[in-house]
Amino acid sequence: MFRLILIVAAAASLSLNCSKTNDTSVKDIKPNDKQKIQQQNTQNTQSSSQSSSFAVKNVGASANKNEMVDFTWIENGKEIKLSDYKGKVIFLNFWATWCGPCKKELPHLSELSTDLKDKDFKMIGISVDDNQEVLNRFLQTNALSYTVLFEPNELVTKYMNTAGQTQNVIPQTYIIDKKGKVVEAILGARSKEDFMNILNKYL
Repeated sequence: MFRLILIVAAAASLSLNCSKTNDTSVKDIKPNDKQKIQQQNTQNTQSSSQSSSFAVKNVGASANKNEMVDFTWIENGKEIKLSDYKGKVIFLNFWATWCGPCKKELPHLSELSTDLKDKDFKMIGISVDDNQEVLNRFLQTNALSYTVLFEPNELVTKYMNTAGQTQNVIPQTYIIDKKGKVVEAILGARSKEDFMNILNKYL
């Protein structure tokens, strides 16, 4: 059964997500958030860290309700499709470098990806920044332990449509089960523990 997880209180919503139209500079990252990400990268030297992004090349047609929307990208010279990971639990996190709650969430996501690296699990961050160079500069000093893609146009809208949610905010996260069904839509930032409690139902 599909679940849409929302922030009910308006005050809480303002503190945990950003309007997708926000144009705050990437430079607004707080020192303590940056330090947390860098510390996590140092601690997880056994896991690969991504210091640049891959652009999404093709986005599939809008899917039926709660169906995975497929897309492709080129990684290390190889074309990869999201559907290649069918059979795993897929975690799609839409975010941007100008979004404070998104950046606060990044250390939790890196930890989660590392903790689940031996499970049937794939985490993908999808930046909706307007400029891929800005994203890559951010990743050079804030490398993450999971795949980061760049797609500022249609992908987030198609996932909003398939999940039946209308709040155009970030971060927003979609969990796809092993059968390719979108089973969770999570609006706003969460902690590692919050995400783990949700993922345990599908792993």
